[in-house]
Amino acid sequence: MTLPLYIDFETKSECDLKKSGSDVYARHPSTDLLCMAYAFGDGEIKLWKRTDFDPPEEVMAHVAAGGTVVGHNVGGFEMLIWEHVCVKKRGWVSLKIEQVNCTMARAYAQALPGSLEKAAPAAGITAEKDLKGSRVMLQLSKPRDYDASGKAIWWTEDSHPEKFKQLYDYCKQDVEVERQLDKRLMQLTPNERKVWELDYKINRRGVFIDTESVKHAIVLIEKEKEKFNERLKRITKHAVSTYNATGQFRDWLISRGIEVPSIAKADVVELLKNEAIPQDCREALLLRQEAAKSSTAKLEAMVIGVCHDQRMRGIFQYHGPTTGRWAGRRVQPQNLPRPKISQADINQVFEYLPLAAAPEMIETFYGPPISIISDCLRGFFKAAPGHDLLGADYSAIEARVLPWLAGEQKVLDLFEKGEDIYKYAAAGIYHISPLSVTKAQRQIGKVAILSLGYQGGKVAFQNMARNYGVVVAEAEAENIKVAWRTENKKIVNYWYALEEAAKNAVNNPGLVFKAGAPGREVKYKMAGSFLWCLLPSKRALSYPYPKVELVDTPWGEPREAITYMGVETGSGKWVRHKAYGGLFCENITQAVARDLLAEAMLRLEDRGYPVVMHVHDEIVCEVKKNFGSVEEMESIMCELPTWAHGLPIKAEGFRDERYQK
Repeated sequence: MTLPLYIDFETKSECDLKKSGSDVYARHPSTDLLCMAYAFGDGEIKLWKRTDFDPPEEVMAHVAAGGTVVGHNVGGFEMLIWEHVCVKKRGWVSLKIEQVNCTMARAYAQALPGSLEKAAPAAGITAEKDLKGSRVMLQLSKPRDYDASGKAIWWTEDSHPEKFKQLYDYCKQDVEVERQLDKRLMQLTPNERKVWELDYKINRRGVFIDTESVKHAIVLIEKEKEKFNERLKRITKHAVSTYNATGQFRDWLISRGIEVPSIAKADVVELLKNEAIPQDCREALLLRQEAAKSSTAKLEAMVIGVCHDQRMRGIFQYHGPTTGRWAGRRVQPQNLPRPKISQADINQVFEYLPLAAAPEMIETFYGPPISIISDCLRGFFKAAPGHDLLGADYSAIEARVLPWLAGEQKVLDLFEKGEDIYKYAAAGIYHISPLSVTKAQRQIGKVAILSLGYQGGKVAFQNMARNYGVVVAEAEAENIKVAWRTENKKIVNYWYALEEAAKNAVNNPGLVFKAGAPGREVKYKMAGSFLWCLLPSKRALSYPYPKVELVDTPWGEPREAITYMGVETGSGKWVRHKAYGGLFCENITQAVARDLLAEAMLRLEDRGYPVVMHVHDEIVCEVKKNFGSVEEMESIMCELPTWAHGLPIKAEGFRDERYQK
């Protein structure tokens, strides 16, 4: 059998990789190779330098013969450098995605950190990334200076041999680390391998951006912020110069008698709930809240990250933490705000944007321009000329998957009949007929389904209710929780069955323990350093380094529970997490929903619907004007895999030139 080829590139460019993304970076005229370290199997790690010019023959022969190439983030970086620099600029042989094996993707699939320096120790391997060499690499990857004409002056090995030696050693060490990591990680299943290859194709296909509208919107927002800053100076008597002068802002609030830890978004929201704060403080905080909306950052990310063909690429990360749902990159399509104005109004705003009077017209007819632009963010994703976007979203998918997993047949029957599930939830809570449920009670039923399905309590219910503008007293929230659990006993039992099965698996390595409705069970097994949860789709979730130990509870009584290592949301730190039945239930439900989405994307691709975006439980395809239909797309998405028999799913779609909600 042919040995795998391990590779790692070091490159240089005038383009900023972090800001622009790998696709723009690889295509930039100034981007070139510095070196490549490589090794076949456990053999010697060799080095190719850009000054060698001709590529190593053994590497070219291996790739030309279809040999396997292994790298860390090879699909998100090395493949792009290979295509746009090695092939197009240096004449190397082509490398196909079907040949490559990505240790980053496999690390993500095992719930390990993505970066090589964090994935290696988390996986328990001995080789470590050279962090000192990393600093030298960052230095040599950018121009040393620019001459009077603006031409880049690059670092050279002749003038700085010690720095280049560090770079070469760093590159070779990366190959050693990824080689050890490759041996430690599980391979993707054949079906999951198809999903990863499709993810690569979607990321390289990209989505078309309405760049002209983006530029108009950025100009409009900057002008609005200038107005805000002038108003802020007047309100604070020049104590605060700009909305983002956080130190000045905090000091001014303190001088007005308001103690505040910071003026971050969440803190501003809390401050504005206080009706007793002075009017000038309220006005200033409202100005900051409006000016600090994420719309500007997303629009600027579009400008920086768009390729010459107006397509933005590389905005999806394969396999987010634990569940396998995709994470967003740079423009973060997963956290686009839900618009408060209609699609017709959004379309009209885009008509206004090129006009000099756009700010006044938008404010007159719709509201504060920055807020309105935020409502329109989806619309900047557009179909290329001569094409439409076809999008469809699975309806209430988690509310369907959970009772299917737990065997709560009465809920599945309601979905099958097309009944209003929120009304029936409210009817169960209030012990009334669904026909008697009021609008307010239906809202309670909706909040109950969204907040209580994963073992949430009264606090979880109250927090979710506030998101929907509903205020519920603690005692009432507790009663609602109890009533919902009484009506959904199989789901409640599912939480405890999952936790018991997971504990038994950790305590009995090598044995399999099941939980769930017959034919839809998940299977837990402790193998090596990982607790595995086999889903109905035959994909497995991973919980690294689990333990059964005593943990503190919110009610103060220690209890035995599973803890495991994982990436902390926000900080990215590798920390120990607590697990319980509701968390396992949430992970499994979302993972099954993800698998339905992934298989639907594969089917759509096979039927001629090229996927350009996917957000949570929604798929967006770009097709020619006369191709396909919303109905056909919905039908393809609702074809059930054999493992999902009995799951009543539904999809609702749109067809338009702009992406919409």
